[in-house]
Amino acid sequence: MMDLLSLGRSGVLAFQNALNATGDNVANADTPGFVRRRIVLATQPTGSGGPFQRASLSGAGVSTAAMVRDVDALKANAARIASGDQARMGARLDWLQRLESLATTANVVGRVGAFFDAATRLAAAPTQPAARAVFLDAAEDVAAAFAGHGRDLEQLEGDIRAEAKLSTRRVNDLAAALVKVNDQLRRGDKGDIAAAGLLDNRDRLLADLANEVRISVSEGERGVVEVKLGSGPSAVLLVPKAGNSSRIGVAPDGQSVLLDPDHEPVPLRLPASGRLSGLLEASGHIIRARAALDGSAGSFATLANDWHQRGIDANGQPGQAIFATTATRTTVGKANAGQAPVDVVLADGATPFPQGYRLIAESGGFTLARTDNSASITGTSPLLLDGLTVTIGNGWVSGDQWTIAPLTGAQGLSLRPLQPADVAAAARWQIDGLPTNTARGLPEIFDDATALALPGGDTTPPPWRITVIAGGLAEIRDPTGVNLLATVPADGSLIEGPGIRFRIPADAAEGDLFRIAPTPAASQDNRNLLDLGRLRAQPGPNGTIEAVLDGDLAGIGANVSDTRRLEAAAASLKEDAARANDAVSAVDLEREAAELTRLQAAYRANAQVIGVARDLFDQILGLAR
Repeated sequence: MMDLLSLGRSGVLAFQNALNATGDNVANADTPGFVRRRIVLATQPTGSGGPFQRASLSGAGVSTAAMVRDVDALKANAARIASGDQARMGARLDWLQRLESLATTANVVGRVGAFFDAATRLAAAPTQPAARAVFLDAAEDVAAAFAGHGRDLEQLEGDIRAEAKLSTRRVNDLAAALVKVNDQLRRGDKGDIAAAGLLDNRDRLLADLANEVRISVSEGERGVVEVKLGSGPSAVLLVPKAGNSSRIGVAPDGQSVLLDPDHEPVPLRLPASGRLSGLLEASGHIIRARAALDGSAGSFATLANDWHQRGIDANGQPGQAIFATTATRTTVGKANAGQAPVDVVLADGATPFPQGYRLIAESGGFTLARTDNSASITGTSPLLLDGLTVTIGNGWVSGDQWTIAPLTGAQGLSLRPLQPADVAAAARWQIDGLPTNTARGLPEIFDDATALALPGGDTTPPPWRITVIAGGLAEIRDPTGVNLLATVPADGSLIEGPGIRFRIPADAAEGDLFRIAPTPAASQDNRNLLDLGRLRAQPGPNGTIEAVLDGDLAGIGANVSDTRRLEAAAASLKEDAARANDAVSAVDLEREAAELTRLQAAYRANAQVIGVARDLFDQILGLAR
């Protein structure tokens, strides 16, 4: 009798636990990270026999051996790796698309082309003020394009660095949370509901961590895990089975990771997986794009300035540099209590101190000093130092500070304060010869500030009259032809003059006559503008300036295209791995419905056993009465 009651009771309790577990599965079917539970049943130990005990050979009943989670460690690890790979490509694609969008919107190569085209149009009417103004507008536009795109790239680089720092902070927080879960798992009971919940939480943390960085996981007793950053012998321990977690941070270069960044930083080789890896890869692309833009801006400014300085403007003066290559930026101190505006003007052609300046408001005035204190000035507004004119408006409070930093590269580019008449459209020298000359060409002349005098020491600059004489020589005289300045070879060799170098055609014959003179003011000459067209097509080490800019943009587009393709493949693999893992660990409502039906039938069967035992017991008691 007691055996029958015991059998029924054990079955009811065991299947009630199983029903509860299945009910939890159904209730949490849509809960992220929930792993299906099931109850493992075991036969109870047999009794030793007696009036109120089971006999050693009688049925022992059933008990709940454990609550287990349906987990396949290999499939779970594969799902984590696939998720990290997709996160890496997704992050890289996002930021590369932003980079491509900025480059396309800036259209620097188009503005550079418009500058050269404006010079070509000006060559058709070199003395027209309107055409000169249009050329200067094109020059200002291309400088603004370089500077604006440089600022955009600097902002983008700052944004992705901040995002990478947030990612490392998330990694550190997840690692610290895993340490706490490990501690709770060690102290808890194995196989109960609380332990299952902790293991679900642990797996969610591992999945989130794998989404940020590639990890390798080893599981110990009670589900305590050890987590390493990466895999193989070079993997760094991130979460130990006991003790505190390690911390990581972004290196100052924005392209690598440091272990223990706040105390003894150690550079790490970050595995090529996880969102953080994608961010650092994209950061490298942005940094390189910014450096390439700065290089192109410098090359363009050098080409344009050198070209313009070789010409003569409408006033008959040598051309000036057309672009300034340095600007300044003022940053307000974070602790400033006042709201005073600060205006900084850099004098044309001035070179500010490379490390920048500090501006401090004091009760008696202001102090503007270089950051190394090698020079400073104190007084009332405005302050002048190294070509800077600093004007401080009202609203300042004593103790307020500002920093003034020089900007170079793309951000330093700007059009100098030129007027239409300042455009050097004409070549510096006019050269002609007699129609009867034997030579097929005219002398070539080049500006050279290092050249000091003609052979023999005469320093008279052109105009000159050059006559080829017998013996392969030529005489250089003043315009009147009376005063002999020098006798030079007429064989095509390079000859030095005051501020210039020149060569007489090698095919010149005795009696050939040439004249060299400075181009006069308001000349119709357009040879310097035409020379800019030649420079436009002249390739540098990596091609023309426009070709280099086009190549940089095409490279960004190619990276976006490649990353998009890799991201699509990674997303497909992630979906397949997740589906395989879910086939083991996820809750299938149809499966749970069938399980509920089976367990309810078993529960009712055991309840009937108790009912039969009760009826028998009542009958036996009735017989005793």
